[in-house]
Amino acid sequence: MKKTTLTLMLLGQLAFAAGASAVQLFDFDAQAVMPAGTGSAAVVYGRIVNGSAVATPLPLDFAQFEYTIVVTGLIQDIDGVTSLFSGGTVSIFQDAATAADWATPSSFSDGTAVLTGTLSAFQRTMLTTTLGSGAGTVDWTGGTMLNLLAPADQAGWPFLTAVSRAASQVQPGYSERWDGKVEPQEEVVSTEQRSWSELKAGYR
Repeated sequence: MKKTTLTLMLLGQLAFAAGASAVQLFDFDAQAVMPAGTGSAAVVYGRIVNGSAVATPLPLDFAQFEYTIVVTGLIQDIDGVTSLFSGGTVSIFQDAATAADWATPSSFSDGTAVLTGTLSAFQRTMLTTTLGSGAGTVDWTGGTMLNLLAPADQAGWPFLTAVSRAASQVQPGYSERWDGKVEPQEEVVSTEQRSWSELKAGYR
């Protein structure tokens, strides 16, 4: 019985790993400065941390570049246990020159914007005094890599994050740590066209 159970567990883990390998997302670790009340804006600075662990929706070169994510202009409309925000802009930057530094927020946005978009609505709910979650939707509208996404793949990307206010998790000068992801609704297929000979060569 134990052997059967162990075999089933191993098969389940292999199936999960196979499914997980097909996932595409931008995995980020960020720090947020939250507004004191309604009418003011939140700002978020983070690093894209996929590396080679999880596939990104676009071809990012982590060996040569650092990738960062910045959210600006996210206005708090309702303040409470569940807070509502609107009007945000999300940008993903590629930079080979200066490493992002929490003490220097501008270092997160001094590269090339590969994707920019709108986070028109965002909801954050605090489950305890220190732990919560947030969710919104991004529509990509610009950036040097926008055209690598088919038009149908540019809208409606879930923006999801865990939120921590624990002192051990929050950098000086920030309000919260956001550990999250931005992902397409379905796996993205490159818009680059391939010749018939290139396509046939792939099956040899």
